[in-house]
Amino acid sequence: MPATFKIEGLEDCLKCMDAAPANVVKMTKASLKKAASVTKRQVKRGIPKKYQRLVSYRIRKVNRQQSLWIGLFNKDGQMKRGAPIPDWFKAYWKNYGTLKHRDPSHHFLNPIRTGRKKRNKEGQPHENFYDGAVAGWEGPFIDAFQQAMIEQEKKLYDR
Repeated sequence: MPATFKIEGLEDCLKCMDAAPANVVKMTKASLKKAASVTKRQVKRGIPKKYQRLVSYRIRKVNRQQSLWIGLFNKDGQMKRGAPIPDWFKAYWKNYGTLKHRDPSHHFLNPIRTGRKKRNKEGQPHENFYDGAVAGWEGPFIDAFQQAMIEQEKKLYDR
């Protein structure tokens, strides 16, 4: 689900970040949070109302790199046998479809299992609401990130 892109010159940037003072790291993380909240509101508008509470973001540091993930996250924890199906799975199935109505443009890791007794042999049609919800997230994210960096700079360095 998440869109990715590669930034050229990342190694040089990482070397600079390693040498940067702690305030710069704080500024970056706070700006990422601010920009993520703006993007989260935009994504929520394109998600069906029933699943809007699943829209969230995660900021993680992996191998000296800050990464931001915005999408639908399961807040119910692990699925247990006999427990009701979490809304995250229902949102996934509504987005990509099930059985014969799966989205043909999406690459699924597992094929449809055959030979099982099914209540509905056709399945749920796909709606692809997620792709529309995340379309155009880059512009508002970058604008909010830049504005937050300026605010953080003024706050931390009194400029």
